[in-house]
Amino acid sequence: MSKKDEQKTKAAEEEDLDEQDEEEDEEEDEEEAAPAKPLERPRQARTHAQGHAPPAPRVSSSEQEDPTWWIPHAVLGTLLLIGLLGFFGLFNKTPLARLAAPVAPAADHHDDHKVASTPATPSPQPVPRPAPTPQQPQQPREVFGAKHLLVMYKGSRRAPANIERSKDEAKARATEAMKKAKADPSKFADLVKDYSDEPGAGARGGDLGKFPKGAMVPEFQAGLEKIKVGEISELVETPFGFHVIQRTQ
Repeated sequence: MSKKDEQKTKAAEEEDLDEQDEEEDEEEDEEEAAPAKPLERPRQARTHAQGHAPPAPRVSSSEQEDPTWWIPHAVLGTLLLIGLLGFFGLFNKTPLARLAAPVAPAADHHDDHKVASTPATPSPQPVPRPAPTPQQPQQPREVFGAKHLLVMYKGSRRAPANIERSKDEAKARATEAMKKAKADPSKFADLVKDYSDEPGAGARGGDLGKFPKGAMVPEFQAGLEKIKVGEISELVETPFGFHVIQRTQ
């Protein structure tokens, strides 16, 4: 660069500095003329030096001193509180809740599907009872018929109070009747009337009628089976006394 050019450049820089000094002087004069705004000019000067950025908006004193600034916040807080109380169901217990129309519960399709998919429990079936086992037909018991005379002694079963004879005397009396019956079986009914101590035996001739096997005491049944129809037995002793038997069937 030539010296002339350098001189021109220095001269231009000096002119710029002079202009800036003049502007600063003018700004100082304006600040002195308007004392109510002492900070406005320096701020504009700084913004001008920083690339001519636009000044920041100022908040007026009327906005700063607004007495109703809290009202929107209070309304918002009240709405939030009412929402929380309604969420926890507080209003359901108040008289206002009674004015509201009841809301029908929504149909739960999930439960319907669950009920439809659940199989019905089958009712208990009656347990079949086992068929009764067919009983074997019982063989008819053998039927017997007989007449007898009974000689009792004191102490024998069902002996009347007027029986005073001993067992030996009763045996001898029964032996005597047996011998007479064997001698003439047709007179057995008469012998019953003369020798038998059984109440009512004389009136019916000692007839016991028909009875199945085992209906009489074992000693009587055994003595009866030893003879045939029409025959007279030997002396048969039982707890009732001494018997003489004639088989009729």
